[in-house]
Amino acid sequence: MGIFRNTSTSVVFAKMANPLLCFVLTVAILYFGQHVLVPLAFSCLLAILLSSPSRKLERLGVSRGFAGMICLLVTLIVFFVVFYFISSSVVSFKNDFPAMMKNMQEAIGNLQLWLEEKFHLSTDKVHELFNSSASDMLPSTSVILNKALGTVSGGFLTMLIVFLQTFLLLLYRSLIVRFFIYTFADEFSGRIYNIFERIKYVIRSYIVGLAIEMAVVAIAYSGILFILGVKYALLLGVIGALLNLIPYIGIFIACIITALVTFSTNHASTVVWATVGILVIHLTDSNILLPRIVGSKVRINALATILGVIIGGAIWGIPGMFLAVPIMAIVKVIFEDTPPLFSLAILMDDNGEMETKEKNIKKIVKKVKSATQNKKASTDK
Repeated sequence: MGIFRNTSTSVVFAKMANPLLCFVLTVAILYFGQHVLVPLAFSCLLAILLSSPSRKLERLGVSRGFAGMICLLVTLIVFFVVFYFISSSVVSFKNDFPAMMKNMQEAIGNLQLWLEEKFHLSTDKVHELFNSSASDMLPSTSVILNKALGTVSGGFLTMLIVFLQTFLLLLYRSLIVRFFIYTFADEFSGRIYNIFERIKYVIRSYIVGLAIEMAVVAIAYSGILFILGVKYALLLGVIGALLNLIPYIGIFIACIITALVTFSTNHASTVVWATVGILVIHLTDSNILLPRIVGSKVRINALATILGVIIGGAIWGIPGMFLAVPIMAIVKVIFEDTPPLFSLAILMDDNGEMETKEKNIKKIVKKVKSATQNKKASTDK
């Protein structure tokens, strides 16, 4: 007797082989096709977000092409404002970087004297250690800043490609839906429409809620850093809000960046208070704001989220971390309406509503089976 509901072991391994093979092939396609699939994924999310205002303009008599172009122009203006602010702040940050490094070296020297007096360490060894660390810090950090500027310029070109693909997706969205309708059998057309509508609702609610949450977090981060007298408080607040899009990992990166910048321009006590302030804001956001605005629409548990972020980062890098949660939300919607994959939706879920959904899935399966049996009986006659 087997371990899976009276199923033999060989049958169980045979059933597990196909999903594992599909998973390996999917990961390989995602990894080797990332230069095409990453911009396409951002374009799909943006097209889902803009499909509702584009449809409203079409109802007012505007053609589909002009409606999509108007929505994209508004989005492009917002993007250029944000891009100009971030790029100008990064350039200003780079210009002030030598003075910041000088202040950091002075702070390291003060720390060296404190260690010598407090722990009675050897002056020569501590001096050699800190000098080597300070000499290596300037070129490595400069390389990081240059790479950041290169990433910003490369991201500008990528965003142009994303906007072009988004316009084409808005223009030909009916063809895409018809493709999926004609790909599957007629009895699944209603479920396909249902999946598309649920995906649009979940992604649109997620992105809008995330934008509101990012604005609140950016204001809170910038406010606490401004009160503490931290230079580049507004830039650090925006960076912290953007990194907050990466679940569980972004907050640690934001704390490290804020601590380094604050340490080079302020006292050590300010570094501690800035880090504590960011952590308090993050905990308040994670437990109060985020569950009410975003979590009620996505409902993915913490284990599935952190695994998705790690896998997304391993396959697509930083863009994969940002795209992990919305892609998992889409996949979860598909799993919930696909009976063979419903167990994976249960594994990803974060609430107790899956029992009722499981009953609905079983009813759908019974209806499909009865319909196929009736068709076979009619053909036999």
